[in-house]
Amino acid sequence: MGLKEIASGLHPTSADAAVSAMAKIVQVLPVRIRRRIDSLRGVTTPRAERQRTGITDVATLTTVALACRDNETLRLTYRTRDGRAAERTVHPHRTVGVDHRLYLIAWDQDRADWRVFRIDRIDNPIRSGRRFAPRELPHPDPVEYVRARIRSMPARYPVRATVQAPAERVEREVGRYGTVERIDDTSCAVYIPAAALDWATFCLGAVEAPFVVHGPPEAVDYVRGWGERLLAATESGTSCP
Repeated sequence: MGLKEIASGLHPTSADAAVSAMAKIVQVLPVRIRRRIDSLRGVTTPRAERQRTGITDVATLTTVALACRDNETLRLTYRTRDGRAAERTVHPHRTVGVDHRLYLIAWDQDRADWRVFRIDRIDNPIRSGRRFAPRELPHPDPVEYVRARIRSMPARYPVRATVQAPAERVEREVGRYGTVERIDDTSCAVYIPAAALDWATFCLGAVEAPFVVHGPPEAVDYVRGWGERLLAATESGTSCP
């Protein structure tokens, strides 16, 4: 349970500090258990956000983390966004927390290239017992590498909007989740490739500036629905029971 809490980032304490505290508590337990805790310290990049990662299977997480630590080839089943599943054989190098989720950076043996896997889509990971020589990661910053790979993937909802605020300000608010292009001193164009419309809508609303959503049609309808519900919540004469 402690491993799950640390990996999910549910507490303000950093991952390293939480692991250190747990190590003191479990120092009387078998070495096998202590090594599992240490594996997260060595191969997981702590996240600044205090958000849930969606990890529910601690066994999967610790298996992946141990394989990263020990440079051990991993066999797994991976489910894609559309629900298809395929067997993969990979050299796991690093787990990284980015924007509410944990990802695995690994060298895919079948494709002879680097791949990024969402850990919550990994099923039945099996450590093969075969060691591999680790490669240099494709980017010096693992978090930025994962972000770049996410941005390069075709988005389910390519949300486009115009925000009435300076590009520099909007970039600070949503730059991690999309791209911001200056139109003039007081407005900019925003593109957010989103897997879910609620998150894209929240990002735009959090800027606290007027904005217009241009597409896709699903995004326009979704934002309109949000607006209607929010306006209804402010109607005079309504009261809580």
